[in-house]
Amino acid sequence: MLTILNQQPSVANHFLRELRDVQLQQDRERFRLNVSRLGELMAYEISKKLEYQSKPVQTPLGISSVDLVAQEPVLVTVMRAGLAYFQGFQNYFKNA
Repeated sequence: MLTILNQQPSVANHFLRELRDVQLQQDRERFRLNVSRLGELMAYEISKKLEYQSKPVQTPLGISSVDLVAQEPVLVTVMRAGLAYFQGFQNYFKNA
């Protein structure tokens, strides 16, 4: 699966622009935050391709069913360079 974020209109383009802007790159906290945000967006896109299974859930109005990830993904990062991106993935895949 290949997803090229800047070929589709989305909020990801805003984060990509800030990452590429030489003036904004000096703000390390903002840079890390944008990398983490992109990790979250990519985790969401990848979640569309995962296998799901239906599970029952008790709600105040009765029993309903919800599709949950059948098997949690395994997350691996390249040290330092990928840590902020990795954090964005962990925000979506808490049990990975």
